[in-house]
Amino acid sequence: MMTRHCRLIIVFTVLLGALPLWGQQLDRLQRNQVAAVVNNTVITAGMVDDNISIPPNAQVLPDVMERFRASTLETLINMELVLQEYNEQKFSLPDSIFQQRIKEAMHRDGFPTRSSLVRKLKADGKTYEEYAREQREQIIRRIMLTEFASPKGIVISPRRIENYYIANKNQYRRDVQIRLQMIAISSQKHGAEASRQLADEIHTKLMGGDSFSEMASIYCDLYAETGGLRDELDKKGTSSEPGTLPKPLEDVAFSLERGQISEVIQHNNISWIIRCAEIQQQELRSLADVRDEIEKTLMDQEHKAREQKWYRKLRDKAYISKVAF
Repeated sequence: MMTRHCRLIIVFTVLLGALPLWGQQLDRLQRNQVAAVVNNTVITAGMVDDNISIPPNAQVLPDVMERFRASTLETLINMELVLQEYNEQKFSLPDSIFQQRIKEAMHRDGFPTRSSLVRKLKADGKTYEEYAREQREQIIRRIMLTEFASPKGIVISPRRIENYYIANKNQYRRDVQIRLQMIAISSQKHGAEASRQLADEIHTKLMGGDSFSEMASIYCDLYAETGGLRDELDKKGTSSEPGTLPKPLEDVAFSLERGQISEVIQHNNISWIIRCAEIQQQELRSLADVRDEIEKTLMDQEHKAREQKWYRKLRDKAYISKVAF
């Protein structure tokens, strides 16, 4: 009986010791899971996760992370299609161009010598060859986009600039200030899924005509005592001065008309619903003052549309299979 008991202890101890190794193996399996196949090239879940742009230690809700992953996967598919198009068309750039661009990238990133770069790469678990390949691929993509989806030839007519100005006047007022009502549902208090579900239910009721003030006083985790109304006026940030709201909330808040209610916004582990209670509109900047700014905005939109059109063309002739991961 004693011998059997000892054997159980030994087996249990071995299993405990193997748990970290099992966890590492499981992590590798998850990272190597296929996210998409682009012709004959595989994009893995690890490649997607490595390319998601999220600040370090940021806490992101699961549904937001899924949207990040989906968006990043689409970007990686586009990037792979561009590389394949380069090879398919048999383009060939001199190796000296790549070497020069890689040297420029090294100096730009603060590495005056190859050895200084290699030391940093080694600390990050990468090789110089991997770095050089990544740089080479970036160069190819930039050149291909310049060749097939450049902004060259895009012309924005004066009429289109005027129409955009008329439709977006609130963006061009000096020192616009707004007073907001907010309903904030914290995921730390209610749980991630429950907080979003509650916010969606509240939003449905608001769209059905329920009082924003009453709903805020009942459910809001902030400003409940004032019916969701913030004491201070909110001001939009400028290039020289930050605004009074986090950027994701600012972008939505300053797009609302008076009395309009936003969709549910996920930010900083909180589900937000915003209502514009008051707009204090200051001096409207003239069309002449903002013409160049509007033209650049419209040029950027057209350039983006041109890129997307080219990506769609590449996708139409490619085999692409996406896998849930």
